[in-house]
Amino acid sequence: NDQSCLQMNEFSWKDVTNALSLANLILGLFSIFCSFCKRCRCASWMLLISFLLDMAVGAITRHLSLCSKSGVELNDFAVFTTFGLASALLLRVDGPLSGFLAVLYVLAATFRLCFYSTGAADPPALPAGAPRAHRGLPCRYASCVLASTSLLTKGNAFILSCMASLMILFMLDQSYYPHDEILESENWKKLVYLGGIIMLLLSPFSLTAFYCLLWSLSYIFFPDALWGKAACLRL
Repeated sequence: NDQSCLQMNEFSWKDVTNALSLANLILGLFSIFCSFCKRCRCASWMLLISFLLDMAVGAITRHLSLCSKSGVELNDFAVFTTFGLASALLLRVDGPLSGFLAVLYVLAATFRLCFYSTGAADPPALPAGAPRAHRGLPCRYASCVLASTSLLTKGNAFILSCMASLMILFMLDQSYYPHDEILESENWKKLVYLGGIIMLLLSPFSLTAFYCLLWSLSYIFFPDALWGKAACLRL
């Protein structure tokens, strides 16, 4: 009986994570629809919500050691749709140059997802026992930077193109970024995540976008100093 209860509990949590991944996918599709309708502000908000939602999916999966082929495939498809396609459409594809950059962004996200997989254990280049790390910038952070920039600049095409080019380089970079286990780590990291939710629900739009942009840039430029486990112990 105890074993059957544990199995039922595991399946129920798998259903929860699959539902969250599906919600992430739906947000990405709505973001694409909003971009086609020239409602880039709404599209950006969908991506910021997905940014927080994707972290919750990863936290639940790691904490409960859930692993299913269907769940991984659903989450990967949601990540590609939301943080690849939907994010690229924030560039306002209205010409050959912006279209080419959008295609490059989607290809970079695809390459990052397929070849720099985070589903495996520690990357082979790291010593045994080293903290788990992402190879290349995770797509959700690149998407958060674009969405926040779009909100703060009111969709300025030139600034967005510059930021997208920079994010492409970071996603294809072979540097390692620490696993941002925010919901399983130190209390200050949990407060950062909670602050994102509160900002999203209660704060002015520009302040929320600035908060998310600062959060993402701190992870990009100070990954080990702020988000690495060794650094966190010092804090």
